[in-house]
Amino acid sequence: MLRNAGVVLVLNLLFVNIASAQHARVITGKITDAQTGEAIPYATIFVKLKNGMVKATASDFDGLYNLTLPEHLATDSVYTAYVSYLPGKKVLPKAPHTIVDFQLAVNGRLLNGVTITPKTYVNPAWEVMEHMVKNKPQNDQKYLKSYAYQSYNRIEISVTNISEKLKKNKVIKQVMPLMENLQKIAGEEGTPILPIFMSETVSDYKYNTNPERKTEHVLRTKVSGVGIEDETLISQLVGSTFLQYNFYNNYLRLANKDFISPTSDNWKTFYNYELVEAYDKINGRECYKIEFKPKRSHDLAFDGVMWITRDSYALYQIDCKVSQDANLNFLNKVRIQQAMVQAEGTTAWLPGQTRIVVNVGTTQKKLSGFIAKFYLSNKNIVVNKDYPAGDFKESLVMSDDANKKDDQYWVKNRADSVTATDKAVYKMIDTVKNLPLVKTYADIAGMLINGYYRVGKISFGPYPYTYSYNDLEGSVLRIGATTNARFSDKLILSGFLSYGFRDEKFKYNAAVDYIFSRKPWVQAGISYQHDIAQTGYQFENFMNRGNNVFLAAIRNGNVIRRGPFVQNAASTYIQTDLSPTVRAKLTLSHRTFDPLFNFHYRDKDDDQTYNRYEVSEVGTELQWTPGRRMLESSKLNKRLVVGNGNNNPILTFRFIKGLKTVYGDFNYSKYFFNISQRPRMGIFGIGDYSFTAGYIPSALPYPLLENHRYNFNTMRFLEFTSDRFVSLNYTQHMEGLITNSIPLLKSLNMRTVAVLNVLEGALSDKNNEAFVRGRTNLNKSLGGVPYVEVGYGVENIFKFIRVDFLHRITHRNHPAEAGLPSSNFAIRTTLQFRL
Repeated sequence: MLRNAGVVLVLNLLFVNIASAQHARVITGKITDAQTGEAIPYATIFVKLKNGMVKATASDFDGLYNLTLPEHLATDSVYTAYVSYLPGKKVLPKAPHTIVDFQLAVNGRLLNGVTITPKTYVNPAWEVMEHMVKNKPQNDQKYLKSYAYQSYNRIEISVTNISEKLKKNKVIKQVMPLMENLQKIAGEEGTPILPIFMSETVSDYKYNTNPERKTEHVLRTKVSGVGIEDETLISQLVGSTFLQYNFYNNYLRLANKDFISPTSDNWKTFYNYELVEAYDKINGRECYKIEFKPKRSHDLAFDGVMWITRDSYALYQIDCKVSQDANLNFLNKVRIQQAMVQAEGTTAWLPGQTRIVVNVGTTQKKLSGFIAKFYLSNKNIVVNKDYPAGDFKESLVMSDDANKKDDQYWVKNRADSVTATDKAVYKMIDTVKNLPLVKTYADIAGMLINGYYRVGKISFGPYPYTYSYNDLEGSVLRIGATTNARFSDKLILSGFLSYGFRDEKFKYNAAVDYIFSRKPWVQAGISYQHDIAQTGYQFENFMNRGNNVFLAAIRNGNVIRRGPFVQNAASTYIQTDLSPTVRAKLTLSHRTFDPLFNFHYRDKDDDQTYNRYEVSEVGTELQWTPGRRMLESSKLNKRLVVGNGNNNPILTFRFIKGLKTVYGDFNYSKYFFNISQRPRMGIFGIGDYSFTAGYIPSALPYPLLENHRYNFNTMRFLEFTSDRFVSLNYTQHMEGLITNSIPLLKSLNMRTVAVLNVLEGALSDKNNEAFVRGRTNLNKSLGGVPYVEVGYGVENIFKFIRVDFLHRITHRNHPAEAGLPSSNFAIRTTLQFRL
């Protein structure tokens, strides 16, 4: 009898448990940032119990959670909390509703605590960090022979800070009917943002360590955005290559700046650490949970939290953001979240998921800004496999059907983090981009970026040349235009017409270019130009090639002292890419030199005096840009190059042959070599150098020799001439290395720069003779003494202004230039855009 009663009791208890399980409620939801809409991983979601305990869970990498509600709840509310955010609280929904989303606001009142510890105190986080750094060789992905994976990435860009005043704008008024949908996407406590761009890309990525090679094969892409004409081009720019971040590196490159990694080998120098939890669990794995923040808040560094595995001291997860006080322009917020996965059969870890959120502000708080959200998910990881060199011939390959429209493909291949509201963003963007006023604004923005304003098949510009003023021509008005891809994706017609109101003369140019092939790029053209040129700026400079702002600026000011002359120039060229990193160019040209200043040259060989001359030239140029990525676009009639690897040096060789037999007055040869690079130096900032060597073995009038002025600010125009020379122009952008420690400069986000310009040049005897006869006593050769100028300055004044103070160190006893006082000091003010 007792036995039967026991069985009944067990059955009753089992039935109660089953019944309870059947009636147990599970709530789900997503935790996001109220301002940006970004997912917040690892947030705690909990309910309070009557016994004083809590039942809790944590959100995953995508901010998603599910929580089983137990009986005996103390309140009818659910709570959430995460470091640096205000806590959230919501009433539990009544059955059958089960979704509870939270939009958390940043806690702007967090104060940095002051910790007083004895001298003998040893921070327990230091031991963990020491083990983590010691184990880098076995945990870091770059120690693998190779790795490959399939990558899915999504990018979304939205307008933020839609104020009441902005809502009265003509564009926003037209999209006001969408605001209700925007609020639904943002959530109850979220801030509405207006999506203007979204893309998804699936690609295969391969990396080989030694020698270092990498390639990306874009399998499929989907792009929609305001002002986007060429989806193929954008697809190449939004691939996974641009979203690769390895926190094991000492520095992470973001927005073309180097940020100190919290796992840097010199971690103790730059960061403070706190061991928050020694036995935290993430996905069932025991980890050390460590919070960190930079010792100097203005440094380019992060603050946040990371999880390090207890068994192998590998970086498992990280959630960090750039310090609010960091010396940056326009980037109000930068946040990176990353979850690592261990490669099967190895000790190495690779990024499984990465999320980046960048909040781009403006110079005024009342104006709108932008939020860019990047998401990357990698799968099918393969490591230590041998790949043939041919796999890396091109750094980027587009599949033939990369832009194929196929919704089912994305349902199958996109990451799980895409929600229904995320997918609805595409429809909203399509609505916004087709508004007429939005299209007009997009065209204006394109003009500011490209320098041309497009009207149908014609693009007018570049606009920096529209007006100029100098002492020779007076006010100059110029109109220029070129055909665009709507006219033809092969044939390009261009030209300009200008008029000087002081000299009352027209100048003009006409050119025809033809693109024979885009892969490899093969282009040829012919042009004719009648214009004023300057001896001091006569030959193309390696550092300022194609810089329309610079070339437009030198048409202003005191032109007479720069050796002006009237030039008629006819030229033809052909250029091609011999390989993805090597470009070759051949040019044939004929130019006249009709000086607007006193000039004569006595040629000993033909016993003839020249007051003007003509030259015919054949020019060849080879340029090697290791790591260069060429982009393909059928809707832009120009070569598009992205970067040069990890800031590799760019090498250029140029040879010019003057021909007397083809309507020229002189035979000559010229040889030039240039190497330029932007070396990155961590906390010491970014260098920028250009080293040039030139050799002219022929006897020539001085305007055909090298007249140094381009990059020497304290040098007078036409002061020095050489037929053999080497020069170094170096600038060190020290970011906030010095200014971050000076309170006033720190608050203004100013940064220091240093400049060194050195020139060593000489003239052969045959050109010295021509030099003496053809120049005034102001002009001379270097005479065996190098020209040196040094400078120091401050940049980022009001975010755009740079001021340099430059000193002439050698050749200080020089005569004054006509109308100018003799000085060995110069102040240079320039406008620049740097983050």
